[in-house]
Order: sequence, then C-alpha cells, then structure tokens
Amino acid sequence: MTKEEIRSKARQERMGLEPELIAVCSQRITSLLFSRIAVHRYSVVHLFLPIAKNREPDTRLILEILQRDFPAEIYISKSLPDGEMLHAPYTADLRLNRWGIEEPAGTAQAVDSATFFHTFRNENVLVLIPLLAFDRLGHRIGYGKGYYDRFLMHAHAYTTKVGLSLLQPVDQIGNRSPYDIRMDYCITPEQVWHWE
Repeated sequence: MTKEEIRSKARQERMGLEPELIAVCSQRITSLLFSRIAVHRYSVVHLFLPIAKNREPDTRLILEILQRDFPAEIYISKSLPDGEMLHAPYTADLRLNRWGIEEPAGTAQAVDSATFFHTFRNENVLVLIPLLAFDRLGHRIGYGKGYYDRFLMHAHAYTTKVGLSLLQPVDQIGNRSPYDIRMDYCITPEQVWHWE
C-alpha cells in the first residue's frame, strides 16, 4: 500500500479506539518503554505531547515517570509554519497551537533542530516519535508534514529514535521517500520492535 492509503486506514482505525482502550494501551506502551529500553542511559529525552483528538498514545504517563525517577533533561517541540521545529526544555507553561498540540508558551530557551543535536552531540539522546503507522522494516508514516523527518536528519550517532504506536505494523510502506528517517525501535501495546 502507498503512504496515503496506509495513512487513511490508520486514521480510521485510531478514530475507532475508545478512550478507555487508549488509556490501557498507553500504560502498556509506557511499561514496555521503561522495562525494555535502558532509559537511565539517556541524559536527554525529547518527548512529544499527545494530541487527544488524534487518539495518540498518552505520553503524559512517560513524562510523569521521567520527572519523578530520572535525571534526564526533557525537551518538547514547537512546530513552525515553515515545517521546522524549535525545541525547548519542558515546563508546565504550555499553550495549544492551531493543531491542538501543547507547546512551550515561550521560546526564549528554544533552539532549532541542528542546534539541539549539536548542543547534545556528546550525549545519549532518546527521541520519542509520534506516528500514524509503521512497517516491519522500521519506517514510519507521520501526518504528512515532514516535521520529524526534518528534525531527525540532524540526529547524531548517540541518538536513539523510538516510535510509539497504538497499532501493529503494516508489512511494508510502498512509496517511501529517501528523506524518510528509519526508527531504531517502535513500541506498541503488545511488543517492542527493534531494528539494527
């Protein structure tokens, strides 16, 4: 199937998920993340906050555990109209953007994607990635704007890219772009997928 076909099917499947099931699946994803990936190794964790209307995994559970039990610096992003993102240390001072995504209210401490990875070039960075669908080869399909592909093109060798998905993978994405960034892991409620 093409990206467009997979994206449409995944949206439909996710819209059919009840909030109670999303809560249970999000808890399972959180448990698998902390039990299967050595999160303590990472000095920086880049986290996305969930878009409730899009039925995304609830990453606030992950945020709570990171804040309570881990010394890592936590970063979240702010999307810009030109397809780029700024990245800022997490604070509770957030506001909703036009897509319904919680973002940092201010940008005084925000940096662009190249600067983010350059700043932490000698540190282990864990990036948790939103997605609509993924395949058994580690490729993902996002919402079609390319924000995360542009961000991750700056990633360095110490970066671990982890997708979080409520759905199981498709066999293969038919029309991938050379700019699509492959994940290292993807966590579903049932298992952790890992690619070398």
